[in-house]
Amino acid sequence: MGRILEWRGDPYQIILCCGIFIFLSWVLTKILGLTWKRGFRVGDPHKGHRWFMTEILDKPTYCNFCERPLVRGGYCENCAISVHEECIEDATNIFACKVLVLSKRNHMNHQWVRGNLPLCSTCSVCGFHCGTEPKLCDLRCLWCQDKTHDHCLRSKTSVCDFGKYRTVILPPHCISLTVESWRSKKRFVVREVISPAIKNWSPLLVFANCKSGDNEGERLLMAFKTLLNPVQVVDLHEVPPESALEFCKLLPNHRTRVLICGGDGSVGWVLGALDKVKIKLAPHIAILPLGTGNDLARVLGWGSGYTGEENIDEILTSVMTAKVASLDRRVFWMNNYFSVGCDAKVVLNFHLHRESQPSLFTSRIINKAVYGLYGARDVLEQDCKDLHELVELEMDGRKIDLPELEGIVILNINSWCGGCELWCSGDGEHFAPPSINDGLLEVAGLYSALHIARLQVNMADPLRLGQARSIKAGPTYLIPFYFKFCREEPFEQRLTLKNTRSLPVQVDGEPWEEGPCVITLTHHNQALMLARQDKDLVA
Repeated sequence: MGRILEWRGDPYQIILCCGIFIFLSWVLTKILGLTWKRGFRVGDPHKGHRWFMTEILDKPTYCNFCERPLVRGGYCENCAISVHEECIEDATNIFACKVLVLSKRNHMNHQWVRGNLPLCSTCSVCGFHCGTEPKLCDLRCLWCQDKTHDHCLRSKTSVCDFGKYRTVILPPHCISLTVESWRSKKRFVVREVISPAIKNWSPLLVFANCKSGDNEGERLLMAFKTLLNPVQVVDLHEVPPESALEFCKLLPNHRTRVLICGGDGSVGWVLGALDKVKIKLAPHIAILPLGTGNDLARVLGWGSGYTGEENIDEILTSVMTAKVASLDRRVFWMNNYFSVGCDAKVVLNFHLHRESQPSLFTSRIINKAVYGLYGARDVLEQDCKDLHELVELEMDGRKIDLPELEGIVILNINSWCGGCELWCSGDGEHFAPPSINDGLLEVAGLYSALHIARLQVNMADPLRLGQARSIKAGPTYLIPFYFKFCREEPFEQRLTLKNTRSLPVQVDGEPWEEGPCVITLTHHNQALMLARQDKDLVA
């Protein structure tokens, strides 16, 4: 008969060993999970074409496979090859997509695709118009965007120089990828980026959300992928900005550029992620405004909102020629403004309505109309009446006597509520001109929601309360809201809630109702933004 093995150890030792094993397993899982989240993630470079189906094309187009006219079908968002729906499978097998990554080499050859050239295209060899015949004819390089007649191709050099956007393009032969697996999932991460032999090279990352606007984000993502390396174009719906900004760490001796396609909220999100990543050379930030407010984009010359009329070539040229402008930031990441009272109430009502019925808010015009309705309602209801009796205001240690108000706005930039300027010194006033990098905050008062509407159509004057580096504002019968500008003191935030009335507040268009509390804000840093030089190109 076999012997029965018996454990004679202390049962407490067994429990202790099991506990240590479980704890170590948990720690290992967390470490692996954090490692999985880090790194500049990209799509599968071997996947090939990414077809996007459309019901109607906006210009005469021919199928790249059967060469017949094309009205509806699909086109690849990376290489822009267009095909009938029934031709997709054959086209996938025959035509190579835009190359994202190549083995290491010192140069790259042109990658030509036939036909469907942009209107008014010119041959880079003979200088005459090309792509004008009613058929699939002539060629375009997917990287340098050179166009040439079929019969002129033999006169072209085979080496591609990446064209006029070479200083912002990430060449595919400069990238090394690694494959990582975690919990049966596989992803591709950029392991190394080698600097190309291109003078003044400063690669561009484009951030957009495919769900933003009326499909405007999705169209912009596809448009930028055709001009840049698709690796450089990041969909924030799929990849968080912290992961994408890891790319900048791969180039410690190069200052990169970032183009954020979105509203003030998206800009704040990316700037916040930039603080977490801690890059040696902070990238220069440009904005392509989407949405309704876009006050920071207005101040920096990028316009009130992208309407689709300006082509991507003009936008890239503007990013390349923009100048650097520093932007003061507060530790609560208040880049634009903070407000309490009637304007925050309107923004809060709009936000709650959009959260409950997102399908209604599909265009900028509808958004503005809903804002107007909530503003009109607040004129009648006056939810923030007698705010001046509920709030104390101190500026650089001096208490301010407030008139009858329903709102207070503290500004870091001179654009608020979708482009309204609250700070233009009038007669008898001796305020410094507003600046986004002078360390000063401007404070203005609002009489009512009707006052806001009149300000937006230049039928009323703003109430300027003053400028200061240190500002206190809060309920007189409660612990006050507290704003302080200080370059040396560490960030400190205190929040005290009591069973008394709450007030609507907003920071950069993000609203909520705040109970009695103390909020301390100090100067955080300066973001390196890009200010557009050719402002007249954007409405």
